[in-house]
Amino acid sequence: MPHIHELYDFTVSAFIMHPTEPKICLHFHRKLNFWNQLGGHIELDEDPLETLARELKEEAGLSENDYEIIEVSSQPKITDAVKQLPMPFAFPIYKYGKLAHWHIDLPYLVKAKTVRLNPQDGESQKIRWFNKDEISQLQRDGELGDTVHQICEWIFAHQM
Repeated sequence: MPHIHELYDFTVSAFIMHPTEPKICLHFHRKLNFWNQLGGHIELDEDPLETLARELKEEAGLSENDYEIIEVSSQPKITDAVKQLPMPFAFPIYKYGKLAHWHIDLPYLVKAKTVRLNPQDGESQKIRWFNKDEISQLQRDGELGDTVHQICEWIFAHQM
């Protein structure tokens, strides 16, 4: 499906926390050639939560019953006639790859209810749980971008 713009695309991502240990799930992004949080483009017929559900199913094999979204801030209650989504915990806009192309990301903090990760065929099969030291090592080795590293450090520091 085509994306909304050529210069800016809206994306959704998930920083998935292990259900019982201080670990975060990352997968190896084949196009960018480094470890990254899971997620993808919001398609024209999706809202951000639908995109999140689709991407977590495709990239990790997680159904909506396998995780919960952790809301890190409250928001006012709006009329029941309005669909109200959980708020992302940040709002980064970053250059994607080497092209003149930008992503406006809506990152969600997600707590897994299972440790099982089972990406669908055609998705990166390099996916695993990383602890704080392992994530720092990926960053030192140039296998993890600074933004993802800083967000992971924030999650570990706040013991979400």
